[in-house]
Amino acid sequence: MTKPPYHDDQASFSAPIEDLQVRITFLDDLVEQLNQQLAIQTQEIADLKKQMQLLYQRVESSDLSEGIAPFDPLTNKPPHY
Repeated sequence: MTKPPYHDDQASFSAPIEDLQVRITFLDDLVEQLNQQLAIQTQEIADLKKQMQLLYQRVESSDLSEGIAPFDPLTNKPPHY
């Protein structure tokens, strides 16, 4: 018994469609993974910015002139001169 001609056409179209469905599923998963990673990195960057602001505030609020004499290049020469 021979197969009807439309069966071969259907089989030839179904394989590429299945391949495309698999690729779309893979790409959807990849996009979701990248989106999750982006959300994590965005939160990490926000945390790092907050830490940097706290450090800047601590440096600005501390008085660095205590215990450090001003340097005058004309009178204070390094020991190797």
